[in-house]
Amino acid sequence: MILSFPNMGPNVYAFKTLFEQLDIEVVLPDPTNREAIKIGVKYSPEFVCFPFKATLGDFVSAIKKGADTLVMAIDCGPCRFGFYGAVQERLLHDMGYKNVNIIPLDQADLLDFKWVKTLQELSSKRDLFAYSKFVKAVIFFLKKAKLLSDIQTAEGLFRAYERNQGDTTKVFNTVINKLDQANTLKELRSFKNLIKEDFNTIDVDRTRTPLRVAIFGEIHISLEPFVNVDIRRKLGEMGVEIHQNLSLWDWVSHKFHLNFHRKWLEHLSHPYVPMDIGGECQWVLGEYIDRAQTGFSGCVHVYPFTCMPEVTARTIITNKLKNIYDLPIIFFSFDEHSGTEGMRTRLEAFVDLIESRRKHKLGIENISLEDDQRNFYKSNGSHFFQECFQLLQTQ
Repeated sequence: MILSFPNMGPNVYAFKTLFEQLDIEVVLPDPTNREAIKIGVKYSPEFVCFPFKATLGDFVSAIKKGADTLVMAIDCGPCRFGFYGAVQERLLHDMGYKNVNIIPLDQADLLDFKWVKTLQELSSKRDLFAYSKFVKAVIFFLKKAKLLSDIQTAEGLFRAYERNQGDTTKVFNTVINKLDQANTLKELRSFKNLIKEDFNTIDVDRTRTPLRVAIFGEIHISLEPFVNVDIRRKLGEMGVEIHQNLSLWDWVSHKFHLNFHRKWLEHLSHPYVPMDIGGECQWVLGEYIDRAQTGFSGCVHVYPFTCMPEVTARTIITNKLKNIYDLPIIFFSFDEHSGTEGMRTRLEAFVDLIESRRKHKLGIENISLEDDQRNFYKSNGSHFFQECFQLLQTQ
């Protein structure tokens, strides 16, 4: 058996570790590219959401590299994501890949532990020694997922301050490669220090007072840079500080009922959407309200074209929340026709708008940019974010 799974940015390395620790041979698909999108578009139903097409193209890429078993997460509820695995398997068989199987990885509630049975079946081992390896594999997966979230945090902060455009991207890629190669608990325990050390090598301009923008939306679009046209990097290179709670770790900890920040977002969104309608709708609304209350300059909402839950969230923000909280927001719906230049033009206009708005607002309140920045960092960001900011300021 040769196993593979679709791309979701650098998070593939956490899944790679999970399966390799179970002695399963893993092959990664090529990074999502235009060819994969063309294949997905050609064989997918026309109006299915964009991540379906992108992940189908990833599967074909993996099959061509020798994969015969594919893993696709599934969920319950009204979101079409729950049908991905079954429909994609039928499409692959119709395309001629008759001997390929898709294994659904149920993540509706990780405390149901259905995923344990799935991993046991994949590893084909049930002896006592296998259980210790299984526990080790899960620990490695969770540690790498958390470290990937920390790397994302550092990247969003340091790029806004870099003097030489591209330095942060180089360090980011280097750190990701080091994390992929870290395969002992000792290395993973000290890896957070390595993240700070590597990012601390970036030449930064500490005098900057960047705009603070939050990115949120559907998980695959948010985390896979090819399908969102690398929006984090583009905004960062415009001098914008990026904050993004959504990550693989955020998702997994939520499914284990340990993500109290998501519970807070659900509380904020409850008056507008009192139940989970699929996708990230509830958390998008909560993010918008939370960011408006904590001094952000603006928000970016990214989602697949035709995604019902995300369109619902956009409508509520536009028609209701924006009138209450008055936080600038820009929306991007992505499909196979999304292009770089049109998005760049819109982002540049958005950045100009929120920069002018910030100057006007602080002028009325008679607050300097430095004081505004200082007040913001007192009450925002994770513990690791605060460590990175202190590191940046004392470089």
